[in-house]
Amino acid sequence: MKFARPRLLSLLILSAFSASGFAASTTEPAPSAPSQHDEAAQPSVVSANLIMGNPDDSLVLEGNAEVRRGDAVLTGDTIRYTQKTDEVEASGNATLSKDGASFTAPNMRYRLTRQEGEMTDAEYEYTPRRMRGCAKVIRFVSGDKTTLDDAKLTTCRRDDEAWFIRMNKLTVDEYDKTATGTGATLHFMGVPILGSPWLSFPITNERRSGLLTPTFGMSSTRGVDVRVPVYLNLAPNYDLTLTPRVMSKRGVLLETQTRLLLPYFRGELTADWIGKDRVTKESRNGIHADLAFKRDNVFAGVDYNRVSDNDFINDFSGNIRETSQSVLPQDFWVGYRNPYLEAQLSVEKNQTLSDKSKPYERIPHLRVSNHVGNWNGFEFRTLVDAADFKSDNRVDGKRLIFQQTVTYPILSSGWYAFPRVSWLGSWYDLRHLDRNPKLKDHRPNFTLPSVSMDTGLIFERNTNLFGRAVRQTLEPSVYYAWSPRRDMNQIPFFDTTLADLSYAPLFVSNAFTGADAVNESNQISTLVTTKLFDPQNGREWLRASIGERFYLRKSNTDMNAPGTTVDSGRSDVLASVSAHLPYHVTVDGTFQYAAKSKSVEKVNAGVLWRPRPMSALGLSFRYNNPHTARRVGDWDDDHIKQLDLSVQWPLTKKLYGLARYNYSLNNHRPIEMLAGLEYVHDCWTMRFVAQRYNTTDNRTESSFFLQLELSGLGSIGTSPIKELKRNIQGYQRARAFPEL
Repeated sequence: MKFARPRLLSLLILSAFSASGFAASTTEPAPSAPSQHDEAAQPSVVSANLIMGNPDDSLVLEGNAEVRRGDAVLTGDTIRYTQKTDEVEASGNATLSKDGASFTAPNMRYRLTRQEGEMTDAEYEYTPRRMRGCAKVIRFVSGDKTTLDDAKLTTCRRDDEAWFIRMNKLTVDEYDKTATGTGATLHFMGVPILGSPWLSFPITNERRSGLLTPTFGMSSTRGVDVRVPVYLNLAPNYDLTLTPRVMSKRGVLLETQTRLLLPYFRGELTADWIGKDRVTKESRNGIHADLAFKRDNVFAGVDYNRVSDNDFINDFSGNIRETSQSVLPQDFWVGYRNPYLEAQLSVEKNQTLSDKSKPYERIPHLRVSNHVGNWNGFEFRTLVDAADFKSDNRVDGKRLIFQQTVTYPILSSGWYAFPRVSWLGSWYDLRHLDRNPKLKDHRPNFTLPSVSMDTGLIFERNTNLFGRAVRQTLEPSVYYAWSPRRDMNQIPFFDTTLADLSYAPLFVSNAFTGADAVNESNQISTLVTTKLFDPQNGREWLRASIGERFYLRKSNTDMNAPGTTVDSGRSDVLASVSAHLPYHVTVDGTFQYAAKSKSVEKVNAGVLWRPRPMSALGLSFRYNNPHTARRVGDWDDDHIKQLDLSVQWPLTKKLYGLARYNYSLNNHRPIEMLAGLEYVHDCWTMRFVAQRYNTTDNRTESSFFLQLELSGLGSIGTSPIKELKRNIQGYQRARAFPEL
């Protein structure tokens, strides 16, 4: 078991060599050069317009002269082949082709059996990756070693060498799978921009210790930000990466990453430390551990995260997703799993990075579930969940849950039915009731039976749409649920909140997520879906759905929380549509409408136009009605009213504009902005991107990315690709051929 090889800085200098030329760097190791014994055992085949001499002594080949042995092909205007020395001398367009690479020079000497030779003023080319270059002298020392003096490498066309790499000497050892060079410099637009006096790198997919590609960027919080990673390949199954990170406004942060891979265990440990932050004048640190064990049916794991202070992630991360984290999990678990049973014992703690109340910790938490899929047509599910919830400032205590569900699935080609019976019991042993005067009972409990039926029909027909043959489906479904009323006023909300209304909760009897609350129900949910798709290839052109829940009587959970009583005869109406329209236009939308108040509650809609590759224009709108927001426990509905515009568009034949503008109509300010340019040349791509967003503590963070990507070799700078993919709908990356 081995890790994937990291991208080394030296990959900017060269791809790979074989014993007698360049070879592709693929996911599989490059094949070893044939041994001298194998090469000698293969016959030589010669051809030419004119052949003169004695095959037992020497032959002279003139006009389209060619000598073949194994996978090596030598050509030239004139070739002299000496049998005694097994030597080929070619003159006039002398070429050696082997392993996908070709070497060309005015003259060449080469010994077939020993695979030794020399050519001067040579050019080489590796066609699969379009790599080419030249060298003053190329020496084929043996079947395992090749040297190049005064070598140059590029993937650009001969008439447009925008960049190239120059090396004084390069030695390639096929046996050791390494290449070493001296005096390497990268030239871009005729200017040397990167150099190294000595380099060593692998020529296959194997990992080697060394310097990884440095990255640099800029942000308003950190200033100029430079990373210089050093990779240490300690063993085939574990390694270490040390990354000094120099920030002009903060100082030097040391980032470390350790990875370990064993037959039944994998682990990754990341630790960041700065001795003295220039802004806070304090030492700061963060740690992340991701460990997993699995052998047969036993598994275990750790997901541990901790930072020295609440602002550590905001200050040192340039990613809006990371800066939006407000709770860091600190979980440990061990368990057992087979096809019928799963049991897990865990400890679930956390670190809170905001002013919100800290979520409950479960110390410990035991969960056992059993599933029998087919016993005389019945399906049984059993759940036992026991946890001790702990909090510093709220009512806490122990909770035991037992739930048994029995289902009898009935399936047919055009219809289905799932009758289900369930019984739920929940028992509590509460502490610190003085923290909530409304709670008086130390040991509340409830038991609740429920009955439900999920059924539906599937109709299908062939029809035409705009002259195109399509297949249409009509899929009505009905869900009925019943459960009695229970008094739950004395039960705290440990891990429970009201569920957002969507298609999934529409077909569930309980309006809550979690086990601390179950609403009374006597209700029917209906949903109708239609699809249009191509009967030949299955491509879906249109999908539209509309659903609603009808309450046969008033529902009340008897809890002191707003939003828990249903006094209307129907729920909000849910509708969604997704369509692939002509002219490469895609439309998606989901809507929630309250018939009682005649108001739109939620909207999430967007349109995307992609007329050609690397061209995308997207516009979306998100809305949550603030007047219907509900609060249960410590969870709030988001008040959202946002416009989101994203663009990737050609400004010229090679220059593309990149932009994203996410604006809050509620707060009258942008949430996130991104703008950049991407210049796509034949053999290189330059990207410059500026990003600005709001962090969770209402600060504004600005980041800058500059990347030079050399086609087929690698890149210099900080890559904005992840941010571009996240921000711009339909973003496509320019790529002439696969990366190394």
